[in-house]
Amino acid sequence: MRPLLPALALAVAGCSEPSPDGQAQPPPAAAVSAPEADVGGVATTGGGLRGEVSALAADTGGLNTRVTDLGTVIELPADTLFEFDKAELTPAAQENLLKAAEAIRRAPPGPVAVTGHTDAKGSDAYNQELSEARARAVAEWMRGQVGVRQRSFTVAGKGEAQPVAPNARLDGSDDEGGRARNRRVELLIPNR
Repeated sequence: MRPLLPALALAVAGCSEPSPDGQAQPPPAAAVSAPEADVGGVATTGGGLRGEVSALAADTGGLNTRVTDLGTVIELPADTLFEFDKAELTPAAQENLLKAAEAIRRAPPGPVAVTGHTDAKGSDAYNQELSEARARAVAEWMRGQVGVRQRSFTVAGKGEAQPVAPNARLDGSDDEGGRARNRRVELLIPNR
């Protein structure tokens, strides 16, 4: 592992700006400072760094969204879409589904991935089946929407395999809040 240290030191030194006396200097503090301006969704710093904010995240009105390298993920809580232990959309689901559909309309072309997730209650096989059925229900609803139906949708279920919160507390007792967060359908919408 020691042969890597000199190479790493050279790489770091190569990223530094030379001073008038030829010695490597660290980058100026302004290059890593907090954003100074936010103009049209683009944050700039005094050092010239830019960070773009996805317009899709702003258009989802209260839905949990995050921007990843793969695209914008919209998280739809299953408790707002389905009754307990069911995969049929409720009438109350429409509000969140309409917000998600609008984000899809505004997104660049490309397939939308719909992935269902469950909490850890029940068997692995049952949760896998329920997560797939819920993802199919959301994808079918989206395929019926004007401006969205021409998209291709991939559907998958992850069951309880990818929790975003603990299903139980450290003492082993049930964590209903964590389980509720794990019951979700995620839409992955292309950014480019």
